[in-house]
Amino acid sequence: MVLFIDEADAFLRDRKQSEMSEYMRHTINSFLYRTGSPSEKVILILATNGPEQLDEAVHDRIDEVVGFGLPSKKERQIMLYHYLVKFCTPPTSTWQKIQFLWKYPRSIYTGKKLIRMEGVTHDIIERIATETEGFSGREIMKMVVAWHDAAFTLPDAILTPEVMDNVLHKFHLQHKLKATWTKDEAMLFEKMFSLSDMAAGSAKQETKDEEMVKSQEEIMASIEADRIRLRDIREGQH
Repeated sequence: MVLFIDEADAFLRDRKQSEMSEYMRHTINSFLYRTGSPSEKVILILATNGPEQLDEAVHDRIDEVVGFGLPSKKERQIMLYHYLVKFCTPPTSTWQKIQFLWKYPRSIYTGKKLIRMEGVTHDIIERIATETEGFSGREIMKMVVAWHDAAFTLPDAILTPEVMDNVLHKFHLQHKLKATWTKDEAMLFEKMFSLSDMAAGSAKQETKDEEMVKSQEEIMASIEADRIRLRDIREGQH
């Protein structure tokens, strides 16, 4: 049996932390008690972005450590193609159309709009892969979903390089904003918006100085201005 625990740091935190509840402490003790002896029947896999937050006893139970860094340019390019095909390409073959109707049966009588791309070339994908340096795989996936949503709001539902660049600019601002968060803020926003991969640039210090606060306010103002600009563009096309 393979037991996979994602976000293991949320479950197996260091027991020395004073704010830990007795219920959580008892849960971790029970887990450690049941994993204290080697077993040929169970393989335990832990996934975490914060291995330093795991309890020392959990570290002792780890035999192999495998690190996964942020995707390279080539990997980002492959992911962009993968998610563009998944989210922004209309079904073409008979089998794809059947799958689409199975997934969206109401589209038969509601006429669900299909996203299609125009002017999206290999050079544009390669450029965006370069400009997303430091992005996590989840950020790239969410950006492509945002491309789909932005095109879906247009009258013709066409994804163009201009729409892609507008969304990319917003994601650059959000990525820059994450660098101004303290660890506690990053954990809060990660749970609210699923913007994970804090190691990609979350602030290491727990307190923010005035310069960081000012920078955060400026970025938030830029994000809000960009949101209003995109809204005006969409309304002008209707």
